[in-house]
Amino acid sequence: MGKDTRLVNIYIKIHNKRTLTVEDLKYLSKYDPECFEKTCKNIVYKMPETEEILQPKAEEEKPAPKPPIFEKIPTDKQRIEAVLSNLKQMELKELPVDGLKTEEVKELLGSLYMELLFPHNDRERFFSMEDHEELSVFNKKV
Repeated sequence: MGKDTRLVNIYIKIHNKRTLTVEDLKYLSKYDPECFEKTCKNIVYKMPETEEILQPKAEEEKPAPKPPIFEKIPTDKQRIEAVLSNLKQMELKELPVDGLKTEEVKELLGSLYMELLFPHNDRERFFSMEDHEELSVFNKKV
C-alpha cells in the first residue's frame, strides 16, 4: 500500500500544480520505466530543445537491430539515470539550457507521465467520489 500512497501523493502534487522534486521523478522512473521513457520521448517531440536533457546519447551508441514489431523493447536504465542526473544538474543551476525552466520541464514530465500511466477521457475525473463508493476512480486504477 505504501507504493500506491507515494504514487497518489505525486499525482496530487501534479493535480494541484505543486513543484515535483527529482526524487519524485526518480520514483516515477522506477515505478514504470517504460512509461517514463515514453514520456521523455513525447516531451522531446513537443519541445525539441529538451532533447539534450531528456534523450541523452548512450555512451556507446551502436546501431541496434530493430526488434520485431510486437516484442517489448527493454528500458535503458543508463539513459534514465542520465535524464535524472541532467534534471538534478538543471535544478542546481549546473546545467544551463537556454529557454528552459527546470520547473516547467519537471511539471510537464510528471503530468504527461500520469496521463500515459492512467489514460482517461474528459468525462471521468480521477477523484470522482460521487457514486457513493468509498474509493475514487483513481484509487481503483492504482
